[in-house]
Amino acid sequence: MRNRIPPPSHILATTLLALALAAPASADSPPEADAPDTRAPLQLDPAARDVLRATMREHLEAIDAVVAALAKGDYDGAAATAHRELGFPKHHQAMMREGGAKYPPHYTELAMAHHQAAEDLATALAAREMPAILGRLDATIRACTACHRAYRLAGD
Repeated sequence: MRNRIPPPSHILATTLLALALAAPASADSPPEADAPDTRAPLQLDPAARDVLRATMREHLEAIDAVVAALAKGDYDGAAATAHRELGFPKHHQAMMREGGAKYPPHYTELAMAHHQAAEDLATALAAREMPAILGRLDATIRACTACHRAYRLAGD
């Protein structure tokens, strides 16, 4: 009987499930449903709000595309998407679209951490080492979560 290596999609799915089940409840856990919203409001003009919302959706779609590419074993496609759609090129694109919107310094720090995490993810994807990929994917998603836990759009 031959030992078969599971396809990347099964490895990824199994690993993500194991990480989810093993994750302890902590400050990274979702807030209780009835807890007050303590996130700082971002005061933006309507055009900048729309652009920021579109950028956030694009980030989520990019995470989805990275995971889908990984499931197919397309490491190069996943790396390209992580760099282009989550890394610093996306930051520069968003800045141009937002037309000079002003953000608090802490928000900017969180955004830079997110883009750096995505660049690190792209590097790990190019190396095709699943443990490093999963660690960098986790760091990228945590960077997104940290910002969404700290800020909300004013009026939402």
